[in-house]
Amino acid sequence: MNIKLSKIANLLSCDLNGPDREICNVTIDSREVKTGDFFVALEGKKHDGHDYIQESIDNGALAILCNEKFDTSKITIPYIVCQDTLKSLGVLARGYKSILGSPFTIGITGTNGKTTVTQLTTEILNQCFSVSTTLGNYNNDIGLPLSILKSPKENYQRCIYELGASKKDDISYLVNICEPDMTTLLNVSEAHMESFGSFETLMSTKEEIFSHSNTDQVVLNKDDKHFARWENMNKQKKITTISISSIADYYFEDIDDEFFYISTPKGKFELSKKNSLKVLAINLLFSIALAMEAGANIQSVKDGIKKFSGVQGRFYSYVSSSKSLVIDDSYNANPESMKSSLNQLRNINKNKVFIMGDMGELGERSLEHHLSVFRLAKDIDVKHLLYMGKYKNEAKSIFGDGCRTFDDIMKLIDYARSVSDESTVVLIKASRFMNFDIVAKGLK
Repeated sequence: MNIKLSKIANLLSCDLNGPDREICNVTIDSREVKTGDFFVALEGKKHDGHDYIQESIDNGALAILCNEKFDTSKITIPYIVCQDTLKSLGVLARGYKSILGSPFTIGITGTNGKTTVTQLTTEILNQCFSVSTTLGNYNNDIGLPLSILKSPKENYQRCIYELGASKKDDISYLVNICEPDMTTLLNVSEAHMESFGSFETLMSTKEEIFSHSNTDQVVLNKDDKHFARWENMNKQKKITTISISSIADYYFEDIDDEFFYISTPKGKFELSKKNSLKVLAINLLFSIALAMEAGANIQSVKDGIKKFSGVQGRFYSYVSSSKSLVIDDSYNANPESMKSSLNQLRNINKNKVFIMGDMGELGERSLEHHLSVFRLAKDIDVKHLLYMGKYKNEAKSIFGDGCRTFDDIMKLIDYARSVSDESTVVLIKASRFMNFDIVAKGLK
């Protein structure tokens, strides 16, 4: 980026103290500051960025944004003082996006699949447009502004942003920053319940994605149990539908051993399963619909999916050292994502090994949810259930023969290797606190 300090001060309705200069980057980490950077001092739960202002100056910062409580007498470079640096970061990002030309913007939220859909949609649109998108999984009140501000000053044609939430009003705050023209709510399921208190609060928070006045189109999954509710909420907008099981604007018309056949308003086409088994089928369909509604053509879809390498830890597939197909979905888990990943294995004609760890933050329904996953694993003919967690007896009771339980992650890895070969597909799935990324690395 290239923007003058006077422009920043104007966007923030604050005064510039010191000479006007052009900054080339915004950062919140004093350790990452380089010559020409604008350092924003944020107050965090554990650290206060104001304590590191001098370090940022020593590392080459060109200017500082600080709050009015900070003693500015020792700042030797230009600075801007505001009431709240976090809120100002959001205001600055919103203003900078308008400087980029207010390109067509897609906002994506949901309990599961946000990062994958954001990245795959970006890859497809990259084939035909200049695209700005979320950096990694920078999807909160700090990450989203930084994603926008770190975009080079170009005339971007499309912006695609992932929006996350940890409490009520988080999504509405983010949509007011990025001002999406088209949005999607991928799904809502029980996750992080301890943060939201009730499922209805979680639901209403995610539904804030529909709230911005710029948004005149939404993409919804007809198969979702909440579809009727969301359709009614958006009846004044253009609703584009997707479905795996029925006719929609975008749907799987047929699936065989080698290909997905997808029907769209721009025509029907096929996708190789070999190239497409990098994401869950529903996330694949969401990405295609979002990209095509944003202007991508069928060839761009095919090229983007072919180039997409997947997202490690999020239904990421690779061939292991024992030549088995491994699906690494270890980044996180909740009941719905567990079931979605397992159901993706139904039509894979290989011996199925399911390496499962516990799901966290489920409150009083934790046992119930784990039992339902054990039952589904048995129902889809998983041959080996390798489980590590607190419900060992329940797993053995429900699954029966073929269930092995572990207290040691290295022993789990060794056993997984012993039951895996080229005739095997292995799914790894658990909440992040289980550290099952170690399992994924151990099988490579």
